[in-house]
Amino acid sequence: MSKKKYLLAFLLLAFLATSAFSQRLNRAPQIRFGVRAGLNMSDLTSAKGLDIWNGLGLYDNNLKYKGLTDTKPFKLGFNAGLTAQIRINENWSWQPSLLVTTKGYKVNAKYTNNAKEYNVEIDASAYYFQLPVDFVYKYDMSSSLRLVVQGGFFVGFGAFGYTDFEDHYGEDTVPRQFHTQVNRPGYNPTTGEPVMVTSDPTVHGAHLYWKDRSDTFIPKGTWRFDAGLQIGIGFEVKSFQLSLQYQYSLTPLFNYKTDFTERYVEKGIEGVHNAFEYLGEKSPGSPMQHVISISLTYYLDFLKTSKSIRW
Repeated sequence: MSKKKYLLAFLLLAFLATSAFSQRLNRAPQIRFGVRAGLNMSDLTSAKGLDIWNGLGLYDNNLKYKGLTDTKPFKLGFNAGLTAQIRINENWSWQPSLLVTTKGYKVNAKYTNNAKEYNVEIDASAYYFQLPVDFVYKYDMSSSLRLVVQGGFFVGFGAFGYTDFEDHYGEDTVPRQFHTQVNRPGYNPTTGEPVMVTSDPTVHGAHLYWKDRSDTFIPKGTWRFDAGLQIGIGFEVKSFQLSLQYQYSLTPLFNYKTDFTERYVEKGIEGVHNAFEYLGEKSPGSPMQHVISISLTYYLDFLKTSKSIRW
C-alpha cells in the first residue's frame, strides 16, 4: 500500500473514531454550524531547485551553480467556507470544515553581471477544496470571552491554478525572442561574456521565451492531493470566533524525483530521467507548502441542536 493510501486510511479512521467517541459521550451530538472567511499567507519551505524544475539552471559570474535560494515572503490568498462544532464535553469539541482555500509562492531572484541585471520571477497560485478537522479546547477567560486552542489535520484537492514565469536575461528592452539553449554554462565565443543560464529543451520546447503561463497542476510531477497538520489559537465571543492558524503540508507540491525518461527519449536523449540530471545538478528535497491564516467564523447559533449549554 502506498504512503498516500496509508495516510488516507489513517485520517478516515481518526474521523470515524472521533465521531463515535463524541456520540458515545453525548448520545445525541450537540452541534453548531457556522460560516468562515479569512486571509492566507502561503509559501514553500524552500526555493532550491525551482529554477531547474522550470527548465533553467542559473549560474554566477564564475559559472558556479547559483539557483534560486529563497522565495519572497508569503503570497496572499484567502480561505472561505462552512464549519461545524461537535461538542464532546464542557471544554472539548471537534471542528470539521469544508473550505475553498488558496496557496502559492513567489520568487524574484536578481543578480548583476557587467552592469546588466539578470532576474527570474515566478508567481504561482493554487486553489484547493480542503477538509480540515480540528480538536478544540476552550478556556473561560470571562463570562463572555473564551480562549480557543486547536490542532488537527487537513486533506485537500487542487482544483486549478496558474503559474506565471518571467525570465529577464540582461536585455535592455522586452520582450526579446529567446535564449540560446545550452545545458552547461560557458562563455559566449563572440562577446566573451559568461553564459549564466542553461536550459532544458524538453521543458521549454525549441525556443525559450522570456515569459510564460501554465496551469499549476498540469505538469507531470505536480501533486493535486494535499494533506498535513495544523495548529491554531484564537478567541471566541458569543457567536464569533477569531483564529490564527498554521498549516504544514506533508505532501510535496512538486516531486523532484519524478521520472521524465520518455520526454528525453522523444528528443533522442538517452540515459536521462529529469531536468536535474540533464543540467548536471543534484536534486534537492522536494518543497512543501505551509500557510499562516487568519480567519473569522460566525456561528449560526439559532441552528444549534442544544440551546441549554454554553458553547
